Amino acid sequence: MSSYSSTGARRSRTLLLGGGLGLIGALSGLAWGAMVLVQGEGLIRPAVQEYLQAEGKELASSGLLTADDLTGIAMSSFNSRAAIWLVIGLVTLVSAVMVLAAHNWARVVLTVFAVFGIGLGLRDLIDLNPALLNAFDAVAALSLLAVLVVQWLPGANRAVRARKNAVVARKAAAFAV
Repeated sequence: MSSYSSTGARRSRTLLLGGGLGLIGALSGLAWGAMVLVQGEGLIRPAVQEYLQAEGKELASSGLLTADDLTGIAMSSFNSRAAIWLVIGLVTLVSAVMVLAAHNWARVVLTVFAVFGIGLGLRDLIDLNPALLNAFDAVAALSLLAVLVVQWLPGANRAVRARKNAVVARKAAAFAV
């Protein structure tokens, strides 16, 4: 991995901001997935009990649905979303690091996975989740939304072009010798 600072190109604050926001979004998604996989039922059960007390009083009082039943049902959905968050978070983490190194392909990958992360984060925010998971969703969605804009600003484009030109010039100089 050659960073664009080693090629003589000037560091871009725009790419630094975009990569940093991408890292924040990635870490938030990874934290969401890890929290669900590690704490699982202990994290979900209070939200399920709160739901049963507020919305499902009749079902809970009749004995047709218990907190354990509903927690088990919810866990399959939460585990699936945790796996998705871990994949999105990992790919976003790698691509954000490569955006910091001014690789254009990484901006494209980060854009695609940011869209998936924003969609999943917004979907999770409208769902019945524990507050901690909603906080991770909000941070991920907002930071990834900002990444979509920041990494394609003119300053970032100039930095990527400068890195590319410096790499081409270095390769041309190596062949000229």
